[in-house]
Amino acid sequence: MGGGIEAKIEGEPGEAARAGHRLGSGEGWKSVAKGLGLGPVDLIAAVARIGLGGEGSEGPGLVQSPPDHPQLKRALTEEALAAMAPDAPRAARLALAAGLFQILDFWDPSHTAAQEADDLGERATSAYWHMIAHRREPDAGNALYWARRVGRHPIFGALGEAARPLLEAHGDPGLTDRLIPGGPWSPAALIDLVTRAKAGSPDEALARRLQRLEMVHLLGATVEALGLPAD
Repeated sequence: MGGGIEAKIEGEPGEAARAGHRLGSGEGWKSVAKGLGLGPVDLIAAVARIGLGGEGSEGPGLVQSPPDHPQLKRALTEEALAAMAPDAPRAARLALAAGLFQILDFWDPSHTAAQEADDLGERATSAYWHMIAHRREPDAGNALYWARRVGRHPIFGALGEAARPLLEAHGDPGLTDRLIPGGPWSPAALIDLVTRAKAGSPDEALARRLQRLEMVHLLGATVEALGLPAD
């Protein structure tokens, strides 16, 4: 998906720091991409890695917290992202903004962008980002509403496969059956796990790593919907 963005997020960490510094200083996406010799998908992956961390990281917290990189807020708006995907529908760019804002802990603008994308008829990814926002609010009831809006998402199969090793290592077959019933992913089961996981517990660590996987795969689908050229 998305030109292999899942693999790109696990790439060289210095790239993420350089991209974040330049975007945070007010430089535009197109200029940063040219200066670092990156294609659009590579640069999006580098920015996402700032919030997600590399492979093995737990990623963002289960509950929203103040952003660690407030200087990046202006760079993540739909208007700023238009430089990277000028031909994409505005709703698709809003969905990307919702995802990047959520990954980097800008909860309010993420929620607003997801709602605006939904209002414009975006059905591929914005409802899923909206669900994650409410799960992290935390508002489990609202998150479950948006989980129903998501329905059966195309990422569920690949996400279930990616999650299986983490679940098997955790050693709770019942939880595995709930999260990947028959193989595909169950977002409602993750909402339940997040709701009951105690701070500092193995369940919390597992839930964060599963959330990170979910964000990585959903970002891939979000970028794919933009129709960006492969890097």
